[in-house]
Amino acid sequence: MKKSTKHFFGLLFPALLLAAPLTLAGCSGNGEENTPPASSPPQETASAPMEEEDASQETAAAEETVDPETMDLIKYNIYVEMNNYIVEILHNLDSYYLVVADDEEFSLLQDSGYSYKYDISPLNSDIIDDALAVAELEPDYGALDQLTLDIAEPMRVLMDTFSDIYSSNDFADNQYAKAREFHTEIRDNAAAFEDLAYQYIDAVSAEGAERIAEEEARMLEEGRLIIYNASHAITTAQALLNECYRQGVYDDNITELDLTAVRPLYEELTATVDAYNAAVQDTNQLVTESLSGSPMYGLLDSLVQAVDWMIQQVESGSPIPDPGSEYLGGIIHIEVVLSDCIDQYNSAFVE
Repeated sequence: MKKSTKHFFGLLFPALLLAAPLTLAGCSGNGEENTPPASSPPQETASAPMEEEDASQETAAAEETVDPETMDLIKYNIYVEMNNYIVEILHNLDSYYLVVADDEEFSLLQDSGYSYKYDISPLNSDIIDDALAVAELEPDYGALDQLTLDIAEPMRVLMDTFSDIYSSNDFADNQYAKAREFHTEIRDNAAAFEDLAYQYIDAVSAEGAERIAEEEARMLEEGRLIIYNASHAITTAQALLNECYRQGVYDDNITELDLTAVRPLYEELTATVDAYNAAVQDTNQLVTESLSGSPMYGLLDSLVQAVDWMIQQVESGSPIPDPGSEYLGGIIHIEVVLSDCIDQYNSAFVE
């Protein structure tokens, strides 16, 4: 089966790791060993120049032995994974400041209802080494290559700091001495990271949208209606969610959503899923695409239903009771179902 472009979900909520980790000679892969924080001083050893030379030779050798199309796919997928880690860090920052005051000096918020470490996830910063390695390789991704180089240092510090917070059990000892150290690291790097993070997400999103549009055009041209409609349903649902975000509407203010631009996208989504269902019921089409049945297992129908429920919620004028939790009429529910669709699409058609 022809490999297709992976869908990814790079929006500002808990990250969904939708790009399979791909390793390259000279890259660290996704091992569990922690790398030193970027703020740590370099160790001066006699072997350092040789190590740098060896790493450079390995990277050059990898570039020479991998064909350009595969190298492009490797680089793109690493950037997608980098993007998804960036979203996770942004979520960690949101969770952190639910508990800790956004001030220079460390202090816990009074009556926040949450405890220190609430909803903080550990993050493996090895992805940064992968991204830095491919940033120096062809093809040239222009601004995205430079963003990768610029964001690496604050991103690594934040990833390692959040991992330390997650694993720390004595953060409150000696009047929160460790927590104060963690807070300093976060404060010193969060602003620079956030500015670059949103640029990075926009750049990867634009790159992904362009690739998927080109891929979907090829699918239609080749008569692969099942994979096309599965892909386009995801693309359309993402566009619908982006319209909600563009309006600044989330579950806590969902009744403010203007449905003018949402309804056409919902109609397009419904028509696309109907076309998908018709295609998977066509035996000849299944044979054409080397499939034995529907690879999406009803998930696309659930996506249509999730959007329908959201529209009904908006039309009812009723706010969502608990906007921080998944609710059948809410945007979070659409995000969850879309995540499942993307996972299944990548599993069925890409990986």
